[in-house]
Amino acid sequence: SMKKRRYLGLIVCLMMAFVLLLGMSACGSQEDEAADGAGEEAAMVGPELTQEQWDGILWEIGDKELTKDYAEYVPDEGFANAEIFGIDKDGDKGTAYVWLDTREYVVVKDSAYMMSGGAGEAIIKFTYGAEKPALDEVVWSADGGEHDKWLEENFPADYLAKQKEYNAYNEDGTSAMNDLFAQQVEAEMGVPVAADDLLLEINVDNGTYTIDKVSESGEGENYKFDTEEVEKGKLSDLQ
Repeated sequence: SMKKRRYLGLIVCLMMAFVLLLGMSACGSQEDEAADGAGEEAAMVGPELTQEQWDGILWEIGDKELTKDYAEYVPDEGFANAEIFGIDKDGDKGTAYVWLDTREYVVVKDSAYMMSGGAGEAIIKFTYGAEKPALDEVVWSADGGEHDKWLEENFPADYLAKQKEYNAYNEDGTSAMNDLFAQQVEAEMGVPVAADDLLLEINVDNGTYTIDKVSESGEGENYKFDTEEVEKGKLSDLQ
């Protein structure tokens, strides 16, 4: 898993470098000093955590929050991303208030498919360490009617204000984090994420898998949800 972390760290560093490049190109002779300072600052995500350390926490969440039910048949990995609203440090204990998105992807042939996951506001508890922080617990927000009340009671006011401004979904209803996951999955698993309308089902008992193309049409009473089988095969053929 160190490989993963370094790889992700590298992507983040490259992105940071690009942002700095854009920001610093007009700064004349002070460019170098400013770039150095901003580079260090940009790599921090909150109270005394570097981007790399935070990525380590996210990898732990991806690993622990998802049960990888298909790992003995196909490549199966957990991923996590978060929008940070605030991080508090108390001694060696840390608490991050976030929008958290966790997803399990498996690879069949030349594409990755999302099999399970969860998204919502959460509190991530961790312990600061000499080398790196360690995940203690993920506390997910309450569902349904209890949701808003839970946020009011558990999120500090400043962080709640940021949570209210954050939009987790695009106008078309897709997750704002889809592109980020797609980049990470391809970097880690070596294949692109399958199109949104392709659905993979794995039947462990029968040792088979099915890929369906999903289509939706109409609204209200005329709404239709159709699936069309694209491919079917044996899990043993994938190993």
